[in-house]
Parts: sequence; C-alpha cells; structure tokens
Amino acid sequence: MENNKNKKNLSPEEERIMQERMLERRQQRAQQKKAAEEKKEKRQHKTAKLRSFAIAFLAVIVVLSLLFVAARSLGNVTFSKAADYISQSISNLKPGNGYPVELGTGTVQNIKSLGDCIAILRDDSVLLLNSTAKELNDYSHSYSKPVISVSSGRMLVTDRTTGRYFIADSSDILHEAELHTEVYCAQAGVKGNYAFSCADDDASSVLKVCNSKFETQFSFKCSKEYIIGISLSANGKYLAAIGIGSEKAAVYSKLYLIDINEQQVINEFDFKGETLSRVFYSSNNSVIAVSENAYYIVEKNSELEKIGFDNNTISSFVTHENGNFALVLSKYGSIDSGLVAVFDSKGKEKYTIQLNSGIDCIDYDGKNISFVDSSNVLYSYNSNGKLIGKTQLDNSAQKLAVNGKYCYTLCYGDLLRMNVRTNLNEEK
Repeated sequence: MENNKNKKNLSPEEERIMQERMLERRQQRAQQKKAAEEKKEKRQHKTAKLRSFAIAFLAVIVVLSLLFVAARSLGNVTFSKAADYISQSISNLKPGNGYPVELGTGTVQNIKSLGDCIAILRDDSVLLLNSTAKELNDYSHSYSKPVISVSSGRMLVTDRTTGRYFIADSSDILHEAELHTEVYCAQAGVKGNYAFSCADDDASSVLKVCNSKFETQFSFKCSKEYIIGISLSANGKYLAAIGIGSEKAAVYSKLYLIDINEQQVINEFDFKGETLSRVFYSSNNSVIAVSENAYYIVEKNSELEKIGFDNNTISSFVTHENGNFALVLSKYGSIDSGLVAVFDSKGKEKYTIQLNSGIDCIDYDGKNISFVDSSNVLYSYNSNGKLIGKTQLDNSAQKLAVNGKYCYTLCYGDLLRMNVRTNLNEEK
C-alpha cells in the first residue's frame, strides 16, 4: 500500500524517468539474452564443425591406411614411407589458389589426368595440381625427350633418348631405372605393370614388360620391325604391338598379339602397303589398331575386321581405360571440317559429331568428351552424345585433358579449368 501510495505521489517528470529506466533495463535484459543465445549458437556450430572435421579426418586416415596397405601388398611402398605418405595426403586437403595457373610458354609437353589431379609434363619436371590448383608434387627431371603415360593413378615418365624413366603417383616416386638405350614407345598398364619398346644391338627392336613390383616379366626381340606402338590388356595378361618395316622399298605393318604369361606370340597380322599408327586393348579380348583411314578390330586374338572411312583420314585417336575410344576424322586436304566418332569397347559406334571446322585438340574420359575447334570453341558432350557445354576461348588451345566434370585447357601458357557444363548450348 505504501509503494502504491508513493507511486501515486510521483511527479510526472519522476514517473517519466522511472519508465525510461524500466525500459532501458528491459532492453539490456533482451540484449543479454540475445548475446547469450548467439554465444550458445556459435558454441554449438563450432562443436558441430569440429565434430565434422574430426569425422572427416578419421575417415581420411582410414582410407589412406587402407590404400597404403593395399599399395604395400603390391610392393609399391614401404612402412618407412607411411608417415610421409599420410602427412602429404593430409596437407593436400588444403585448397590451392584456383585456376587459371600460369605455366609459361614453350615448356609444357603434355597434360594428363592422374586420378583426381592433373599431371603437367614440362621440359624439366612433372607438376601435379589438384582441382583447386594446389601443388601436390613437382618431380624434376633432366630428360631431353620426355614422354608420359598414365594409368590407374600411376604415371610412367620416360626419356626416349637415354631410356631413363621413373614411375610415380601423386605422393611419391615409386621406382627409377635406366634402360641405357633409345626408347621408341612406353606404356603404363592398368594392373600397375608397364612396357617399353627399345632399340637393340641384335634386333630392330625389343619389347620389355615389367610387373607392378618392377620385375622384368617378359622380353621379346623383333628382328625386322621397329615396334612403334604397344598396349597392355586390362587384366595384364596380354600385349599388343605394332611393328613397322620395309621390304623391297615398300613399307608394311605388323600387329603382334602376345601372351605375357606364356611368353609367346599367339597371333600376328600383316598389313602390306599400310602403316598402322596406334594400337589399343579396348577389352581383354578386343584390340583396336588404327591406320591412316581405317581401324581394325581383332576379337579373341584371332578374328580381324576392317572399318574404313573412304576419303576421310584419322587425325586423332583417344582412348580410355574402360575400353571406349574416339576418332577424329578429316576430309582429304580439308581443314574446315571435322567429324568426331565415339565407340564402345567392342568398336560399336555410339554417336558422331559433325562440325564445319577443324579440331585442334581432344580428350575423352570414357564418359564425357571435349574438344577445341579451329575457331577456339570448346565443346563438351556426355556419354549419350548430348552437347552439355560450349565455350568461346580467348586463345587457341594447345593441350586439353578431361577429368570427370572438369576440362583442363592449356592456352598460351595458361592452364584453364572449366566445368564441362559451362555455358550450356542455347539451342537446346
């Protein structure tokens, strides 16, 4: 009663001041409550973030450990490298500075997909970048004529002049050696094996195959022909080789099919007056051999079929480990038209793409195919032959590599990365 009485006796000014103070206290309490709620939310978000990071970190450790154990079982690594292997892999989780990346002009020999990263063969090194342009490794070399072959996350880098070579993945160099002779061609196989065609004192050329433990598995001397193309089957049991020779001033080709385990030639085919340029094991039982204007399919190492293209020449031939392949056809004497034909592992045509311009470079990841035409337009098509990307480049492209949803293009020393679905065709 006394408080109510005192309140009634307050002057209007005193009552106004009291109400302002009460309002200020209510605002302060509201701000304190809001700050407490925000602090609680931040603490919960931080806890959730740390929990997610911990789960991801443990998952990475588990995966890396499994990969390490699997790799060690194949003789690829030792436990002494485990700490470096895992440390490097964890470091690679940090993002890079993004694309484009300036590589300089006149230094890049080739670019290849290597797992989830991109391998850039330069005059003096092999640079490995991930999808964020982070440098995973930079393997230096002093090769005068370096060539690169990539398969199943491994790369084989060879000096054609001296026969020096090394095998590496994105984390480490697995093996280094020297053949002490000129190398005509080299290939890395799906099973971790690899093969060379080399010059020889006692023959025109000699084939050498090594297994994933870097042990010589097979050697074959070719007395008359120079082996200029080789391909290992996906199961690692067979080798196909192209030999080029000359008889009575006429050039001829031979296709050898070899059983590596049995150490013998199981079949050979003669191509008089014709020069084969590429060979590819599209499946364990199917071989594709390419000449100037035709390709040949050999089924079950015995049945030969020819598919010709009349007045068209095969200017490019790209393959993938899943057995699919693609050809670029050009009309005789014409640089203003091009045809891309895509095939499955049995040589059956999946689809064709007709252009009114020539094609400068092309790559195929077994699903998506990308190429740059003479007008500097980058095209991308999916596995059904549907145009999914079309981009006008500022400069012409010298090299190109497709890696999943990304397309890497080398344009005057700058390596660009584009999503294959960038700039969808407006005529859809």
